[in-house]
Amino acid sequence: MSHSVKPQHSQRHRAGHAAHHHSATQSTLNRFKFWQYGLLALIFITCLIQAIPSFYGDIPALSIHSDKQSPVSQQTVVNALNDAKIPYRQITQTDGDLDLQFADINAQQQAKTLLSKTLPRKTELTVQYVSAAPTWFDKLGAHPVKLGLDLRGGVQLLLFVDLDAVYHHQQDALKTSIENAMRDARIRPIRIAQINPTELVVKGDDDTLNAALKTVVLDYQSNWHVVPESDGLHFVLNEQSQQQLANAAMSQNITTLRQRIGELGIVEASVQRQGANHIRIELPGVHDPKQAKSVIGATASLAFYQLADYSRNQLPDNNGQMVRLANKPLLGGDHIIDANAATDEMGRPQVGIQLDSSGGEQMLRFSRSHIGQPMATVYTEYNSDNQGKLVAESRVINVATIQSALSTNFRITGLDNQQEAKQLAMLLRAGALTAPVQIVEERAIGPTLGASNIHAGMSALALGMGGMAIFMIFWYRRFGWVAVLALMANLVMQVGLLVMVPGAVLTLPGIAGLVLTVGMAVDTNVLIFERIRDKLREGASLALSIDFGYRAAFRTIFDANLTTLLSAACLYAIGSGPLQGFATTLILGLIASMITGIWGTRAIINPLWGRDQRHQVTI
Repeated sequence: MSHSVKPQHSQRHRAGHAAHHHSATQSTLNRFKFWQYGLLALIFITCLIQAIPSFYGDIPALSIHSDKQSPVSQQTVVNALNDAKIPYRQITQTDGDLDLQFADINAQQQAKTLLSKTLPRKTELTVQYVSAAPTWFDKLGAHPVKLGLDLRGGVQLLLFVDLDAVYHHQQDALKTSIENAMRDARIRPIRIAQINPTELVVKGDDDTLNAALKTVVLDYQSNWHVVPESDGLHFVLNEQSQQQLANAAMSQNITTLRQRIGELGIVEASVQRQGANHIRIELPGVHDPKQAKSVIGATASLAFYQLADYSRNQLPDNNGQMVRLANKPLLGGDHIIDANAATDEMGRPQVGIQLDSSGGEQMLRFSRSHIGQPMATVYTEYNSDNQGKLVAESRVINVATIQSALSTNFRITGLDNQQEAKQLAMLLRAGALTAPVQIVEERAIGPTLGASNIHAGMSALALGMGGMAIFMIFWYRRFGWVAVLALMANLVMQVGLLVMVPGAVLTLPGIAGLVLTVGMAVDTNVLIFERIRDKLREGASLALSIDFGYRAAFRTIFDANLTTLLSAACLYAIGSGPLQGFATTLILGLIASMITGIWGTRAIINPLWGRDQRHQVTI
């Protein structure tokens, strides 16, 4: 009786065990459905298309834009290059511009130096880099990854922002309000002393002064501390207001500088705040910073004044003659929304101005009631004096008689040349800087140094991936080959994601981030494969062990990547420049390692070994 029971029990046990294996097998396969294969394929193909142009690299190029009145012929450029024995790959002509391509950066720089000396002065030379990938990638929106300053070479500028000018502006507004209050109260003239940009003292009879300035104190008490003194009032700009004004000015300056750099066609530039009153600008690929410096450091603005016969406000015109102006402008340059350089009927340079609706209404009201009267255009810029301090210099560039009512569109003339008109129009389009800036440091990084950085970084990445591939294949055999495929897919995805992220650039620390995340991707596979081995040692089948390995390791992998992701996000938010480049590739690498290390490898392993019911298997 007992013998008859045992076989039945053993049979039921084996049947149940087989059913369990069957369900485990089905579980392993069902955990990765067909739509997930499709989603994985879509993600990888998208990243692959975006990444391929980066692996092709780029070609050093030079764009030549000449004046229409004296165009530069293609043969002239070819003869100059041949005489100097400077090799070039090809030269093409598009809409009057000449585009040259070179085999290396050295030939590009030699050609730029030569042509800048031999071609007419009005000729513009622009250093460019053209993708070596087939042109059909452009139609798909795929471009090479943008390289940072340390890889591309270029110029780094450090700008000092004079925040005292911002405080002076607030102080002038307070002074004007005090003067108006004194005039309305018909109080005898008092003395207003501006001690420094954040302090102002009003001298006068205490009782009378307090009564007259009651409204002013109420209007400004949120920004200024008012301290009564024996013979007047002492106004001090509080620290909170100083900080708010400084932050607003720095933010506005950064925005304006980015717009100005965009006008120059430098799309890979980095403009970031550094410290309390400095801005760092990196211009990759710019090896002749003269034009960039003249535009970036300029603080130019326009204002329109009514002429006054009896005024102390006098400014020189282009001929050195003094022009008397009203004390306040009738319209400031902050209302200008567009400006374009052109020439008038006589071929003289001019700038077409377009105002916003508010500025257009003010100009219309003034010009309608002052037809036949003159209006002056004042140009202001900041320059360094002998002590290195920024000093505002203003001059009248145009005095014109108002012939008819003006609105949102009109023209200004009186400029010295067409180049001045172009630069003024560009500055007005980008906007005036809220606070004047001064270039205090300039560092140039040669393109050859960038090329050596790329070679060293890529060599380290190749050696790292090669070493990890050998280890994974030796230690995990067939599963190791899957891990190697995942590593390659990981690298492709990182490059593709880096191309698709707006504003992201690849820096030398970014390459270090690539190497680090490739190693972390291997950790993901090691955790999974070791869990599979542990389950196999317990006597489970390969199919069941695969299912268990991925489920058991997922929580550990997710928690580890999440904590690293938070650290990388903090590094990106707090750091700047190279630190942000490292954090960017680290974040993208973590995302890619989760996709390729977990779902990517399982998409390969499931169809190959997900039905394997053997218990004695070596991986």
